[in-house]
Amino acid sequence: MTPRLPPPRLHVFLAREAPVGVVLRRGPSAWAQLTLWDRDADTFEPGQWTRARVYGRRADLSPDGRLFVYFAARHGRLDDPRSGPWTAISRPPWFTALVSWPNLGTWYGGGVFERADRVLLDVSCSLEPDPGAEPPPLEIGACPADSAPWEQRLLLGGWTLVERGFHPRTHRRVGAREIWSRPCPGGGPTLFREVEEPDFRRRGGPFADTYWLETGDDLVLLPRVTWADWDGDRARLLVVRDGLLLETSDPGTSPGVSEARSLFDFDPLVPERVAAPDWARSWPSR
Repeated sequence: MTPRLPPPRLHVFLAREAPVGVVLRRGPSAWAQLTLWDRDADTFEPGQWTRARVYGRRADLSPDGRLFVYFAARHGRLDDPRSGPWTAISRPPWFTALVSWPNLGTWYGGGVFERADRVLLDVSCSLEPDPGAEPPPLEIGACPADSAPWEQRLLLGGWTLVERGFHPRTHRRVGAREIWSRPCPGGGPTLFREVEEPDFRRRGGPFADTYWLETGDDLVLLPRVTWADWDGDRARLLVVRDGLLLETSDPGTSPGVSEARSLFDFDPLVPERVAAPDWARSWPSR
C-alpha cells in the first residue's frame, strides 16, 4: 500500500465585506495554489498554481474579495530573473501579478488591505513598484513599523489581542503566551487562538496556532485544527483540519465540532500549469 502523503497546508482568507473567500494551498513542496470560494453557495473554483513559496501570514484578501496581496519567493540561480522574493497583487484565484514590489530577503514582506482601495505594505517593501506595470488604482501605504501583515489582518478581521507573547515582526518572545479572541457573532461561544512558539523544524513552516472555544465555564478544544474563524457575521464556525475545509453551525459542544461538515477536500488537487485568462491580467473596474 502506498503511504498517504501529509495533508496540504491551507491558509484561509475571508473577505470582510463580501461572501467571498480564498484558500491558499501549500504543497507539494515548492508549489502553491489559490482557490476562490463563494461562501453563500459553498462552491469552489480551483485556480492557478505557482512554483514558488507563498507565505500565508503575509497575504490578505481585499474586503470586497476582488484582489489578493501576497508575498512569495522563488529560489534558483542568481542570474535567473524569476528568482528572489517579491510582493504582488493579483485577482484571485490567479497569482498573475497586476503589480509587484521587490523585497530584500524573505524574513519580511507582504501586505494587508486596510480598505478595498487601500493596501498597507510591510515596511520592508519598496513603495515603488517594479517598472513596466500599470500604476495600481489603490492607495499604497505602509504597515505600522512595529506591526506586521498577519497582525493587522487579525485586528481588521475582528480579533482582539488578549495577551502579547511575541513581537509581531521579530517573533521574539516578550510574554508568557500570545492569545487572541473573537466572539461568535450574535452571541455564543468565543473562539480563542494561541500563537505557538516558532519551530523552524515544523512541517509546513515555523508558525502555527492552537484553537479552542469557551462558553461560560465550558472549554472545547479543537484538536488538529490549523485554522478557525467565524464566517463573517454568521454564527458558522469554519475550520481547517487534515487538508479539509469544514463548517459547523453547532460549535458549542465537542460532538458538534467533531461532526463538522466537509465543504471541500484540497488533498486530491495536483499541480498543473494553467495560463491566467485575460480578465485576470487587468485591474477590476470600480
